[in-house]
Amino acid sequence: MGRTVVPYSVKIEMVMARFESFRKGLRREDRERFDELMRYAHIQVQSGVMAQHPNAFDSMSMAMHLHLKKQIDDLTKRINELEQQ
Repeated sequence: MGRTVVPYSVKIEMVMARFESFRKGLRREDRERFDELMRYAHIQVQSGVMAQHPNAFDSMSMAMHLHLKKQIDDLTKRINELEQQ
């Protein structure tokens, strides 16, 4: 029997292909940032698999937001440590 559900990793690639024209329209430095955000989605692929959401971009964007929130928290902690010194 064939698969009835498209693998999440394939869905990520489909979303990336859908945004390729958008990506090409970005300035070089923004294109690099865009690629970095897409890498964040790849890092959290397992959580996207578990979510089984019909719109893969929802899970991808949550993974991106989670990673950015982690960076913000780390920077905030570092700033607070430096202010304490």
